[in-house]
Amino acid sequence: MPRPVLALDIGGTKLTAGVITPEGEVMEHCLRPTDAGASPPEILETLLEMAEEVLSQAPAEWNQLAGIGLSFGGPVDFTSGRTITCHHLAGWEGVPLRHLVAERAGLPVVMDNDANAAALGETAFGAGKGCRHLLYLTVSTGIGAGLILDGEVYRGANSMAGEMGHIAVAPGGPVCTCGRRGCLEAVAAGPAIARAAREALAHEPGSVLAAVPRSELTARHVAEAAESDALAARVMTQVGEYLGMAIACAVNVLNPEIVVVGGGVSQAGDLVLAPARKVVAGLAAAESGRHLRIVAGELDPLAALLGAAALALAEGGPAESR
Repeated sequence: MPRPVLALDIGGTKLTAGVITPEGEVMEHCLRPTDAGASPPEILETLLEMAEEVLSQAPAEWNQLAGIGLSFGGPVDFTSGRTITCHHLAGWEGVPLRHLVAERAGLPVVMDNDANAAALGETAFGAGKGCRHLLYLTVSTGIGAGLILDGEVYRGANSMAGEMGHIAVAPGGPVCTCGRRGCLEAVAAGPAIARAAREALAHEPGSVLAAVPRSELTARHVAEAAESDALAARVMTQVGEYLGMAIACAVNVLNPEIVVVGGGVSQAGDLVLAPARKVVAGLAAAESGRHLRIVAGELDPLAALLGAAALALAEGGPAESR
């Protein structure tokens, strides 16, 4: 009988652990906020405590698991199992995370960045099921992308493929977490949406968003108000247009059959996707975009977790065990 896997996700704002069946059923899972001030060893301890918690609730024990899939919210070296960096958490340069988890758990561990994991998850269990050429774009605290080309995750020469959040779409624009200006992440990720709304409120105090304290205003507030508020709708349309510019570039190079947009911002649906589709239709090469679909992901808010499970369930790829 196929055995379940343990899936672990380290994100910039949350940690998630779950026990997942080979069919993608989440048997148990738990979620905790990420302590941005915690060190990598402290975050790992918390994550392993969460693993113990979900295993105690699921009809499975450590020795009944097929392995562990690990998703990390930043670039990783897939071959060595080390994190490269994280733009939202400090201290993650060169951490041998796959080895540390395998050493503690005594099980095979496969690790990748969260966007690659989610791309694999959407292909295995979600909106891209049955597709062989998929571009996955995650838009939340940051922006990243995962590529499935000819049915396989494409990672590039040194595991850095898919950094679409750092495509310059607004030259001279806001400073990004990477230090450059005008990156997609700097104008279309969650914090950028909130910032754009706060700036617009200085000139349009009549918006319903004015009722939210400026320091508490989030992308969620903007998305929820966009159906009826002109300021919020304009901000979300601009986000969709920026996403469309980046997607069009990728479509012209990669020619995917589907683009899946996940992450918290994707929950705005056509408020973001409709302007993105319009821009892609105008910028993508005619043949590349002829049959392209741009859709919202189906696995949020557990896309990275299910992607981590898909990593562990997929055959091949570097794994490590004690």
